[in-house]
Amino acid sequence: MKQYLHKQLFTVHRITGLIVGIMLLFASITGTLLVFSEEIDEALHHETYHITPGTQRKPLFELLQQAGKSLRGGTPYLFFSRLPQTPEEPAIVRAEYGPDDKVYLFLNPYTGEVIHQHTNTGYFSGFLIYLHFSLLSGKTGAKVMLTVAILLFISLLTGIWVYRKSVFKVLTFRLKPEWGSRTRRWRNLHRIVGVWALLFNLLIAFTGFMMQLKVLDNRKTTAPFPNVGAPIPVDYESLLTKATAQIPGFEAMGIRPPKKAGDPIRILGHAHEAAIWGRYSSSVHFDIAGQVKKTVNFSNAPLGDKFNAAMAPLHFGNYGGIPVKILYALLGLTPGILSISGFLIWYRRKYIIKKHQL
Repeated sequence: MKQYLHKQLFTVHRITGLIVGIMLLFASITGTLLVFSEEIDEALHHETYHITPGTQRKPLFELLQQAGKSLRGGTPYLFFSRLPQTPEEPAIVRAEYGPDDKVYLFLNPYTGEVIHQHTNTGYFSGFLIYLHFSLLSGKTGAKVMLTVAILLFISLLTGIWVYRKSVFKVLTFRLKPEWGSRTRRWRNLHRIVGVWALLFNLLIAFTGFMMQLKVLDNRKTTAPFPNVGAPIPVDYESLLTKATAQIPGFEAMGIRPPKKAGDPIRILGHAHEAAIWGRYSSSVHFDIAGQVKKTVNFSNAPLGDKFNAAMAPLHFGNYGGIPVKILYALLGLTPGILSISGFLIWYRRKYIIKKHQL
């Protein structure tokens, strides 16, 4: 019975690995690049992210108006995806026309000038994120990548059983790669990489699955978003002051105006919570008259909310600085290594060994 179970689990492990092998290699490469997406974007567009400070910033409402005037037409939903955090930073406004049709505008907060704009796929990390999660094909591609995450999880779980006797040998460095051996080089590499990267890959598979669910939820409709009209005149500066008073140590990172009548004005930011919760975790909600409707101090948030907030940072490693990013980049290549070594093991057994037996 035990031998039969082993054989069946090995078959599942092999089949799932072969099915998603090329996709794992693709996701491994794109995911590793995305770990350093912020650094790469800033290096490619240094002048966009660093401006010459002026004497006085324009009112935030004026910046929203200026952003709207510079667009190609229509009245998309406009909001501040990032407020300037230093005197040298631009204000970044996002214009949403549809699920896969967004424009980012970089404005000089002192003059109101739009110094740069690009679509959601018109810059390095935007293109790579869309490729990584949706294969540049919207909802259909997102479903494919969701399936890949599920099959990766199954392959990892079955691999635990198939290679269970090798775990201790790998962790005590008793199993060597043996590059000179044609029969063992790829098998040993597969086992060594699989064991050392097991927990990381389980984490990546699970967080990737959870994020793909969000991607699909955001694409319930592929139709353009309805026009929301011109920005509503709001004294955002006074709301920022009130928001800071609501949560000790609060730093505003973005502003989301109402999308429709009755929606709140949301000031998003953080109160120096752990970086694993993200930089937009805390928030203060106002009505159109400027009265506080709701305060979310993420330090006191329910465990379920913290669990959901941690998915993206845990998936991309943007919560512990450069050392964690380097570790993620190295471990992020392991699914690709496993897919290649797994294919070579299968190919040798299927064709080379079989050919010599004939």
